[in-house]
Amino acid sequence: MKKNINNNSKVFEGKKAITDFLTPGSLGMTPVVELPDSVNKFSKDGVRIFVKLMQFVPLGNIKSMPSWQMLSQMDKETLSSTKHLVEYSSGNTVLSLAILSRHFGIPNLHAIITPDVPEHKKRLLKLVGADLMISHGPRSPDVHSKIGGVYEAKQLGKKKGWHNLNQYINPGNTSAGEEYVAKELWSQLGGDLTIFASTIGTAGTIYGAGSYLKSKNKDIYIAGSSIKKGSSIPGPRVDEAILKLGIPWYDIVDQVIPIDAVSAYERSLALIRLGLFVGPSTGMQLAMIEKMIKEMKKNKTLNKYRNKNKEVVIAFVACDMMHPYIDDYFSILPKKYFKSEQRLNL
Repeated sequence: MKKNINNNSKVFEGKKAITDFLTPGSLGMTPVVELPDSVNKFSKDGVRIFVKLMQFVPLGNIKSMPSWQMLSQMDKETLSSTKHLVEYSSGNTVLSLAILSRHFGIPNLHAIITPDVPEHKKRLLKLVGADLMISHGPRSPDVHSKIGGVYEAKQLGKKKGWHNLNQYINPGNTSAGEEYVAKELWSQLGGDLTIFASTIGTAGTIYGAGSYLKSKNKDIYIAGSSIKKGSSIPGPRVDEAILKLGIPWYDIVDQVIPIDAVSAYERSLALIRLGLFVGPSTGMQLAMIEKMIKEMKKNKTLNKYRNKNKEVVIAFVACDMMHPYIDDYFSILPKKYFKSEQRLNL
C-alpha cells in the first residue's frame, strides 16, 4: 500500500504508524460545538457558548498534547540516556506520558501519587503500564517547596538514567495550550470570540492559550475556575493552591471563580445527556461561566464583552471524558439525578 501522510484519509501505516497517529494534530483540529438553549441559560441575552472538545485526540485527553510537547523538547543527549521518567501526577499527564514516552524510547514511567488517589484511578494508570510511587506529602504542594511529590519527582529525576519533565514549570506545557487550543480556536471562531474560559490545574492551558488569544485581541476576557475549598474535582486545583503554581497564570487571567464539586458534576451530567461525553472539570467550567455571566448581568458589565455582531461569544475547554470518573458521579450527586432500577413482573 502507498503510505498516507498528512492527508484526509486518516490512514496511518508503516513502522511508525502509531507514532504518527499519536502526534498532535494528526487528526486535524478538535471540534468546537455550540451549546443549545437547554444548557445555555443566557441565549436571550445574546450570549453564545462554545465548547472545544479536546478529548477528540488519540489518547482522549488534553494532557496528551503538553506531554508530547515536553517529550519533543528534550535534547537528544538527555532523551537517549533516559530510561525512567518520573512525574508528580495521578491523572491524564502520567496516563499520557506512560504511553507516549515509549515512542520516544523511554521504557519506564513512574507516577508519584498521594494515598488518597482512588483505586479505580490507580487501576487505570496500571493498565497503561505506569509504576506508582506513593508520596505522603501534601496533595497540592507548592511547586517550589522542598516537601511533597513535586520535589520528590525532581530529586528522583537527578538519578542516573532518570528524568523529571516537571509539568509545573515546563515550557512545553504552555506551548501546547497556545498551539493546540488557542491557535485552533482563533482559526475556528476568529475575531468573534470575546471570552475564553478554562480550569486552573498546572495553569499550562489557561496561560498558554490565554496569552496567545490576548495577543490577537487584547480585549478578550480570560476567566479561570478553581476548586472551592472543601470540594474535590479531578484535575484542577483548590482556590488557595493555585497560588503555589510555577506558571504565572495571574499575568493573563482576568477573573478566577471557585466552583464546588456538586455544581461541576451536575453541569457535566447535563452535557453528557446531550451526547457530549465530558468529564467533571468540563462541567466545572460551565458552572463557572454561568456564575460569571450572572455577575456581569447584575453589575451591568456584560455589554463590555460583545463583539462587532453585538454577541458575547464564550469558548471553554473539554479536557477529557467522563469514563474514569463514573463512580464519582453516583457518590457526589444526589440520587434524584439517576433513575432507580425497576423489577419486571410480567
